[in-house]
Amino acid sequence: MTDKINYLDGLRGIAAINVMIMHFFILLVPAIIYSDRMPSHFGGLEQLFSSTPLGLIGAGNFSVCIFFVLSGYVLTYKYFRTKDKKIIISGAVRRYIRLFVPVFAAIILAFLLASTGVFHYYIETVMISGNNNYANYWTFTPDIVDAVKQAIWGSFFAGEDTYNPVLWTMTIEFYGSMLVFAMALLFGVQRTRWTFYLAAAVLFFNSYYFAFVIGMVLADTFNSKTSVFKTDNKIILSILLISGLFLGSYPVGTVTNDSLYGFLNNGLFQTPKLTYHILGAGMIMYVLLNSRWLQNIFSSSVPVFLGKISYSLYLIHFLVISSFTCALFLFLHSVFQYGTAVLISCFLSVLLIIPLSYLFYKYVDMVGVRISKIFYNRMVDPFISSGTRYIKQKTISSAIFTIYDKLLK
Repeated sequence: MTDKINYLDGLRGIAAINVMIMHFFILLVPAIIYSDRMPSHFGGLEQLFSSTPLGLIGAGNFSVCIFFVLSGYVLTYKYFRTKDKKIIISGAVRRYIRLFVPVFAAIILAFLLASTGVFHYYIETVMISGNNNYANYWTFTPDIVDAVKQAIWGSFFAGEDTYNPVLWTMTIEFYGSMLVFAMALLFGVQRTRWTFYLAAAVLFFNSYYFAFVIGMVLADTFNSKTSVFKTDNKIILSILLISGLFLGSYPVGTVTNDSLYGFLNNGLFQTPKLTYHILGAGMIMYVLLNSRWLQNIFSSSVPVFLGKISYSLYLIHFLVISSFTCALFLFLHSVFQYGTAVLISCFLSVLLIIPLSYLFYKYVDMVGVRISKIFYNRMVDPFISSGTRYIKQKTISSAIFTIYDKLLK
């Protein structure tokens, strides 16, 4: 993997950790995320997180937007470098299988855990923390047929997330991937492609697909021979970095006019948190692509390792939190003060989630990658290659006959 892929993986890894932290907060200290919509357990201290840039610690929706911008970039950057259409075709054909195998394993794991009844710890925990938004989760009756259907179809094409709430992103991830593949293939070499990019940005402005468009546009601009968007001006990059982080910290809870974010709460956008988080993610991505200093930070061993296991961590962390973390918290809560019980539960859970994510990455995620490659190489690539050879042969034959005909004349 190149250094560029390494630092993008590093960013993905940090974003995955941020999503995990958000889910710790949602279940145990919900007021940190949802502000006054939830009860406070620390005398209103949670307001410092829910109404200031400290909210970046656990800004899960912002991190999801970073995932989507990264997908738009990573899925198309190699194509914009080489203009080889086989890269797009390969990515599009393999995408479902690559995403499906880990999702299937995660849903089956959720089914098994639900069948044992361990998620009752989760229900007891949210009753104590007071998070009514999540009170009805894990109350369904597990069914293996339903689980398999959701893994094969529902998670990707119907937005179903009964067996794992993080799967709400799978439909967006799959369709967003197909969107940038199609746009790159249809317009990627056209001089007028910027018109289509602009049209797509306007069309998807109020949805998460806008993030994929931003990522693809960055891939096009930063991998062309000359790019006017590249800069090493530290002042410009610093302003964009701070602005991106500030937009990314826009609260998902209540935003009042007298708060730090009051001037952004102006009714300009249909869903402010979505738009601001996507714009912030795009700014962070732009700065990272230009800043060697940030690239070195995100290319270090810990972020890169977290990036390697990020998809696995994303898929299984909520299952661990809903079972192990909640069970541990309930035990500790009967012995220690609330804050102490939360800290110990989260710390020990991370020590479990990280190695489990690595094992899931090694024995499930990588299997999905290999299966997708095998499927493409054996089932699709031979037809594409033979078709390409046929076209070349016809072109050569036509050229020979044309030359021969001119010689006769």
